Parts: sequence; structure tokens; C-alpha cells
Amino acid sequence: MAAPIEPPVPVADDAPAAWASRQGPRRHQADAAATHRAPSGRLAVAVADGVGDSEAAGFAARLVADHAVRVSALEGRPDVALLAAHELLVRTHDLVPGDAAAVVALAPGGGDPRWRLAWIGDCRALSWDGRTLRTLTADHTVAAALRAQGLHPHPRLEHVLSASVHTARPQEVGVAVVDDPGTLLLVSDGVHRSVAGPALAAAMAQGGSAASRAERVVGLAAAAGARDNATALVVTAAAGG
Repeated sequence: MAAPIEPPVPVADDAPAAWASRQGPRRHQADAAATHRAPSGRLAVAVADGVGDSEAAGFAARLVADHAVRVSALEGRPDVALLAAHELLVRTHDLVPGDAAAVVALAPGGGDPRWRLAWIGDCRALSWDGRTLRTLTADHTVAAALRAQGLHPHPRLEHVLSASVHTARPQEVGVAVVDDPGTLLLVSDGVHRSVAGPALAAAMAQGGSAASRAERVVGLAAAAGARDNATALVVTAAAGG
């Protein structure tokens, strides 16, 4: 029997950001998600995916997600937030021997009218404008690097990261600026490797609250037989305040 969808905290039906997660057949839940609104009102959200199936991977993912949203909302720079999470993992490696991939999104605020994204690894951010679902990030995997060179990688290399939070160098952190993404969808690879783009688009097109959309997406991953943890975080346009 499939494990139930696991929303980490109750959220109001009209909350602008919400997530859902499912452990799946893994021994440990190594995905994490976090949201944080700074005193200024600016909102940051993140999804992190621990490397491996261990307690350490899950703890690292939770630490990265929580630290990244707080630094991002404070500094206004999600790329700086991921590098701060990198420093945290490096400095605490004896206590937190895990690693993670992560994607962070920062809503407009503080005089900045644009959304800012940063990522490392293979968590993804997608935008839904009511008609089209568009991927805003590029995976840091060995397979993606080989494809960029015109090669045809073995499918197993899709799961091998070429960069992660623990190993990240400043030039490796992906960044993007988006004027109006509509609705943002942040997912771990347990979602985007098991659910095809058209199915994700159909799930977003059904509408509903951020919470219901996130649960719907994670439910699709479960129905598709995902063998990994699956997490989806949805941020509506109202998040910008």
C-alpha cells in the first residue's frame, strides 16, 4: 500500500504557499520544505532533497531548507542563502554528515518587483501561467552535463549529482530572475522523474488552493509508482504581498 501524503503542518485553504510530501518506499524521509516571511513581509520558500536514504540525509535537507529561506528573506539573495547553507553543512559536518540538493524562491519585496530563484542539484522550480508549465531551473547532474556535450548518458547518471549544497562553489549555483511566474511549483526529483510535464500541467490547471495543488502533484507521483521521496511546494501570486 502506498504511504499517505504527509503535509508537514496544517495550512489555511487560502495560504499563498503550501507543500505536501510523501516518503514512498524509502526507509527515511529525506525531502524537506520550508517557508519564511521576513518582518519586511518578503516571503522565501524552499524544497531540499537529501542525498541518499538515511537519517543524516533527512536532517541535512531540513537544515538546508530552513536555513536557506531565512537567509534568503533577510538578505534578498537566494543564491547567497544557498552558499550560507553550504557553509553551515561544511562547518557542522561532524554533527550533520549529510548532503542535499535544494531550490529556493524569493517573492518580490523591498523595492524588488521580481521573483528570484537559486538552486543546486536536481530539485526544480516550474512556473504555471494558467496555460503553460515552464521549467525555470537546470539540473546539476552528470547526465545533464553529458547531454550538454552532445553525449547520450546512461539513465543511472540522471540520479548522480554533479553539484550539491555541501560541494557547491559560487559559480555552480544556478540563478534566475522572473518578472511574473504566475504560480510557482517547486519539486524534488521524486516528482519530476516520475510525473511527466503534461500530467503536472493538468494538475496545476485543475486550480484550487496552494495546499490542494501540492497534494494533487504528490498524489500523481504516488500513483506513478515513485520509488523516491516526493515533495511539491506551490506558491501563488498572492505570496508577493
